[in-house]
Amino acid sequence: MSPKKHSDTPVDQRPAALFRIFGGLATAAAVAGCSPTFDWRSVPLPDSQLVTDLPCKPSRFQRDVVVAGVPLKLFMLSCEAGGVTYGVASADAGDPARVDAVLLGLRVAAAAAIRSAELPAGALNLQGVTPFSGNSSAHLHGQRPDGEAVDEEIRVFARGTRVFQASAVGASLPEAALKPFVDGLRFDLEKRLADPN
Repeated sequence: MSPKKHSDTPVDQRPAALFRIFGGLATAAAVAGCSPTFDWRSVPLPDSQLVTDLPCKPSRFQRDVVVAGVPLKLFMLSCEAGGVTYGVASADAGDPARVDAVLLGLRVAAAAAIRSAELPAGALNLQGVTPFSGNSSAHLHGQRPDGEAVDEEIRVFARGTRVFQASAVGASLPEAALKPFVDGLRFDLEKRLADPN
């Protein structure tokens, strides 16, 4: 997959550098001088029913990307705390027949972005997902561009034709940094989405 040119939407350059492509949401070096404090808060993703818990105030930005040959308008939230970079992204694949390929493409790209030789696919237990075979979780081990070892926890899943990726990446992923993030992913099934027409 290859990213297209940025849209006219203003983009925070720090997260744009951190999350070069949809599949590598949190793969580049974490920002130095981070705060070790985790200030968890619930953050809804616009235009979706997904809510995520993040330990820091996220930057928001949008990019046009191509995943598994499918052009996507990607919306991302990202922030960094305690040496861990968190990212949650969503895009509409447009056609149910494309969803599984996009979900696999996200997982493959995440592994490639950190030079992980592994491509594990674990079960995903999240209420409200549409039962696509590509819904999965994985714990990846790889390297940053400077050769430093890095771990990434990733979830890829879909509700309808909207695909999601949630990632946490750091030199280590202690339970205090990871568990609230993973457990905090949820769908607000009572939230009604605006009709785009």
